[in-house]
Amino acid sequence: MSKRLVVFLLSLLPLSTALHAQRRISADVEVKTVVKNNVSTTTKSVYCTNNGRLVVSFHKPIEYILLCNTLGESKMYFPSSNEVYVDNTGAFTSRDELLSIFLLGRFDDLGLTMQGYQLLSTERLPDGLVKKTYKTQRVELPPLCEIVYQDYLPIYSATLTPDGQPTQKVYYSKYQEVGYMPFPCRSTQIIYNSPKDSTIIRSIYSNIELDGDDPLFEFTVPENARPLDVQKQKAQ
Repeated sequence: MSKRLVVFLLSLLPLSTALHAQRRISADVEVKTVVKNNVSTTTKSVYCTNNGRLVVSFHKPIEYILLCNTLGESKMYFPSSNEVYVDNTGAFTSRDELLSIFLLGRFDDLGLTMQGYQLLSTERLPDGLVKKTYKTQRVELPPLCEIVYQDYLPIYSATLTPDGQPTQKVYYSKYQEVGYMPFPCRSTQIIYNSPKDSTIIRSIYSNIELDGDDPLFEFTVPENARPLDVQKQKAQ
């Protein structure tokens, strides 16, 4: 049995462990976004629990804390003003956080089946690569997605139009073993805004810690937090 296969099988252990014990993982993340040659940088720390709870502490460019779950229920808390914004529309969900997907044991499909996708086909490519294609009937989601694997590790994924044209691509690299779990510490996302325009988002994970005791894992919005004045924020 190859080393990669052993790592893959062991990576499934967090899922079985989740049935009996709470597990959690944290990391620091630097995100660089390139839009029309303009580069912006976001720094944050993420705290994931295998019950689907996610806490994200944003440091730059704005300090705030995002709390959300797999159902799309979220709260944005601004410590400097003690204000909170509640959004239950699904705009933010822990299923969108790569670290959370891996902690939940969704190694094989990158969480697609949690969103309602079903496996459509599996294809063997040259150089030992494997491609899986998924489909969904949910109109609010891209109809097709595909994932390419190398030695059982996802190295590429894409969302596709009905005729197979990519609307978004993601490349996964710099895998690191965290406990029994292989995790890609670097992802590069390309969003095709138009045939001649795209947005590039590069995320780099560091200081990954499994089963840490940082108090932010248990963060809750203070009871005396005031509702955020959205109209005032727009005026500014």
